[in-house]
Amino acid sequence: MAIELVEATEVRSGRGGKTKGEKYGKYAVAIQKHIPWIKDQIAANKDGIIRVKATDMGKEMGGEFVKKNATSIYWGLKYVLFQEGIVVDTGTHKTGDKLLIMRLGKEDDRLPPSLSKYLEPEEEDAGSEEAAE
Repeated sequence: MAIELVEATEVRSGRGGKTKGEKYGKYAVAIQKHIPWIKDQIAANKDGIIRVKATDMGKEMGGEFVKKNATSIYWGLKYVLFQEGIVVDTGTHKTGDKLLIMRLGKEDDRLPPSLSKYLEPEEEDAGSEEAAE
């Protein structure tokens, strides 16, 4: 199946300008083709967790991500991959390099408030709206 990806520059900022719109749009575009591989690796790993150097992931994502700070890559992927059911945490390799530690999300996993503020209101309030009806 051929799904056309939308460039981050084509993303309109959120309704009413609440969010910065394309803040993580470029991350979503860059990581999209790697998501099936990430999910396969998590499924194949005996503990259900994979660890990848942040700089290696940045290189795979290409473009501006090659030179991005490991912390920037972590926060961008934490937000984007959460939407795909993958939870990202950080760790440190023996060499001192920053690691991205990834696993499949659980029902009680939540984004921190600093990232959840970028979710569309219907995404974060879906449960409370149903309860109100």
